[in-house]
Amino acid sequence: MDRTREHADKDLVVLESVGSTNEELMSRARAGAPHGMAIRARTQTAGRGRRSHNWASPDGGLYLSILLRPALAPTQLPGIPVACGLGVVRALESLGCADLALKWPNDVITPAGKLGGILVEAVQTTQGMAAVCGCGINFSLPDAGARTKGALPITCLADALSSGCTMPDIDHAAKTIRSHVLETYESWARVVAREGEGAPPLFGIVEDYNRLVAYSNEKVKILSPQQELLGTGTLNGIDPWGRAIVVDQDGKTLALDSAHASLRPLACD
Repeated sequence: MDRTREHADKDLVVLESVGSTNEELMSRARAGAPHGMAIRARTQTAGRGRRSHNWASPDGGLYLSILLRPALAPTQLPGIPVACGLGVVRALESLGCADLALKWPNDVITPAGKLGGILVEAVQTTQGMAAVCGCGINFSLPDAGARTKGALPITCLADALSSGCTMPDIDHAAKTIRSHVLETYESWARVVAREGEGAPPLFGIVEDYNRLVAYSNEKVKILSPQQELLGTGTLNGIDPWGRAIVVDQDGKTLALDSAHASLRPLACD
């Protein structure tokens, strides 16, 4: 990373290039960076998504990571990615985007395809466990080679804006996402902490999440982490533990963990 090309204000550090904004912010978390610190990179050379999938990171995309320092029970930590996802959607809506949805568990989509992805990673520090929320948004349309076979089509922010809305400045968009992610996360964390250790991780936000979750009451494919087809069924929403509830082709109700399965619309090829 070329640290001579770094600039910062109180809300956002901007780097010219970095391997991964998540890795960079995890390193700074170990060194004592505060809750709410955010890093944006103009390009990433080793961006990644869930299950270490590569994330194409050319110049012009929005690559942002936000540091969170939760004080929650371990069983409640799986709610962090959901709170962050809600925050990202609220930020994009405030910028003028319409018809957004969250594909369980971590993709931001529109009717035209995938707009972005969210990856939350934990890191141990001397101040306790921290979480880094990484967010990649397609500001402009990547080349066709960025799409992997079987994945959703790719769309971009310019195409997601409502008629009459103008493209935001990229740093303004990054600060808006940071602000909404922190607000949504902190509000959820206060509610779930008050409820106590017995509260499920999506306590207080599961209804909002289900209003946004894509393909609810629709036919979906169930895929393994290796993208092998495990079956098909109808998505009946997400439970308070973050599991996708799917009724399979035999009428059996499945509670799927995102560590072991993902969903695609039946028509996606």
